[in-house]
Amino acid sequence: MSKSTSCFALTAKRARALMLVSIILGAPCAQATESTLNQTAQKAGSTVGSAAHAVGQEGKKIGLTVGHEGKKVGLAIGHAAKTGGLAFWHAVKGENR
Repeated sequence: MSKSTSCFALTAKRARALMLVSIILGAPCAQATESTLNQTAQKAGSTVGSAAHAVGQEGKKIGLTVGHEGKKVGLAIGHAAKTGGLAFWHAVKGENR
């Protein structure tokens, strides 16, 4: 592939990836240099990383809420089972309560 057919004489796959990044981030292909590509890649990585971190934090909050509510439900079921067991035991013994 000659330089006249490609901005940087890259393989077709790399050229398509570069064009996609350029289109997404608004950086024209003709003005892209290695340093601006690095900066663009860092900005894109930072943006994706920030979004992933935010999603992870929300997932953590949801998980903690589900866990705490599950604990409350489990304790309520345990207390009800204990009360039912004691009532059954007293009924078997013939005690009125």
